[in-house]
Amino acid sequence: MKAVNKGAKEAGGLTIGIIPRQDSQIAEGVDISIMTDMGSGRNNINALSSDVIIACGMSAGTASEVSLALQSRASKPVILLNGTKESNAFFKSLRSELVQIAENPEEAIKLTKKTFAK
Repeated sequence: MKAVNKGAKEAGGLTIGIIPRQDSQIAEGVDISIMTDMGSGRNNINALSSDVIIACGMSAGTASEVSLALQSRASKPVILLNGTKESNAFFKSLRSELVQIAENPEEAIKLTKKTFAK
């Protein structure tokens, strides 16, 4: 979260953090913290309230957010950045029309803009 917030702020963006508990100390660099005290339940909020998901790396929590985004009721575009070959292949196999792979952050931004240009 820290690196994402830093990049967003350097580009003049406003950052919002959907925080899994009531501890604002984990929200370093966030302009607006929404304390949910929901643990991993906040992944629903992240996935369903986003227009596009850019997943940086892959962990269990990230995988759950990507899975939620790809479910038919959400059908959110997903851009995978720094995922493993296995995780990229897995998510592409679920909803290839929604999943794109970015080689670097600049490409992820280009893919995001291209998604909204349609």
